[in-house]
Amino acid sequence: MEIDVITIDGPTSSGKNSVGFLLAQKLGYQYIDSGSIYRAGSILVLRKKISSDNTEEVTEVFRNLRLKTRTHDHEVRFLVDGEDITDFLHNTEVTQLVPVIAAIAEVREAVKVIQYKLVSSKNTVMTGRDIGSEIFPNVKHKFFLTADVEVRAKRRFEQLVVKDPNVKYEVVLENMKDRDKQDETREISPLRIPEGAIVIDNSNLTVEQTVEEMLKSIQPNVILSD
Repeated sequence: MEIDVITIDGPTSSGKNSVGFLLAQKLGYQYIDSGSIYRAGSILVLRKKISSDNTEEVTEVFRNLRLKTRTHDHEVRFLVDGEDITDFLHNTEVTQLVPVIAAIAEVREAVKVIQYKLVSSKNTVMTGRDIGSEIFPNVKHKFFLTADVEVRAKRRFEQLVVKDPNVKYEVVLENMKDRDKQDETREISPLRIPEGAIVIDNSNLTVEQTVEEMLKSIQPNVILSD
């Protein structure tokens, strides 16, 4: 059986996760957020108190990362060695470490092995920052989601303020601008629009509307029910 992979790339808070999950549900595919692979490994790096400068030890963590996913209550959960670490993925210290870790070439090669393994037997929607450009450049359906940085910062702020009422929108906005710059200018696999990808600006679109735009390209003659 030929495995179908649909890629969705884009910057932080462009709606990749929500859109990717709903699209996968509509198609009956599994959903993988590749960013969570980097976050899962970063959690272990922090727990082991490994310096991000120690490329060899950091890479070894990712080479030995035993990651599995499962869907529970309409959400993808990530398990490492049987432990559900999903609730720790977006901790502040993890978020700060991820772009540093993701810029290490050896780590990206280790993550690529994990990505290939996760899609080896299942049709998949995978989101990230280099999925259509570097990991699966030859797939039929590639998308790039984007939105105004102010819109994306507002989305992230609304997520964070629920957990921490002291979060300031202005700080979230500046952090997002910094992350965009890091992603776009890093030497290894910088964020870019994959060749042949359909670009969707969802600044004024809901998750459902964005998915409908994608489905027009993926299955133009098929109407999928909820």
